Formats: sequence, C-alpha cells, structure tokens
Amino acid sequence: MKNFAKTVSRFLLCERLSDWVKLGLRVFIGFMMLTHGIAKIEQFDTLKSTFPATMGMSSELSLILIILVEVGCSSLVLLGFMTRLAVLPLMFSMIIAAFFTFSPISLSTAELPMLYLGIYTFILLAGPGRYSADAFFVKTFHLETSSESMEEV
Repeated sequence: MKNFAKTVSRFLLCERLSDWVKLGLRVFIGFMMLTHGIAKIEQFDTLKSTFPATMGMSSELSLILIILVEVGCSSLVLLGFMTRLAVLPLMFSMIIAAFFTFSPISLSTAELPMLYLGIYTFILLAGPGRYSADAFFVKTFHLETSSESMEEV
C-alpha cells in the first residue's frame, strides 16, 4: 500500500508529462478550431449573407476575418509557432462570439466559445511547451527566453 501511495503521489507531482500535455492540448484545440474555419470556407457563399455582423462590420467582412483567425491562427497553434501571439486573436474572437454575437446572452450560446476561451487562456499562460516550433527555434538559434533572463537578475 505504501508503494502504491508513493507511485500515485509521484505521478501527480510529476512535471515530465506537462510538455506532452501541452502538445496534446495544442494539437487537439488547433485541429478542432481548424475544422470550424474549413467548414466556413466550404459554406462561404451561403454564410456571407447570414453570418452575424459584429463590431460595425458587414457580414461578409466578419466572415472573412473569422476564417483568417480560425484557419491561420489555429494552424500556428497546432504547430506551436508564435503560439502565445496566435492565441490572442482566437481569444478575442471567442469573446466576441460569446458575448456580442447573440442576444440575449445565454449559456447555450456562450458555452462553446467560453470553453475555447478557457483553453486558449491556458495556452497563453502555460506556453507551447518543449515540443513546439517555438521551442525548436529558441534551441536552434540560442535565443534568450524570459525565464533565462530572470535567472540572471
């Protein structure tokens, strides 16, 4: 029983899996949002007149911008390239979708955008992890990260 408790506590406190979890989360959420963007591209002719016009933009311009965000930024998140920068437009689009697209605001209309927003917030705060294009470029070009510069202070 003592070995079991030791194994469980070691597993729960292990940091080694966090980079794999970040990779899995990035790939999962990037792929999921990418499918939303691709579906909008396939149905562009139908959606351009019915897509919700937000922030004073036309329906067609709103649709084009959301396609660029959902396809472009999701691809960057999927690869782990400029990850923290790429999640910012995705977070903004989820805030717009949750709170400004449908009225009245209800849990049924805001739930999915809020879930995406929560995951993007985690990625923004936690970073892309070791298994990402960002980490590859830092390692390859010997770039200084903020944690390394803070250790010198």
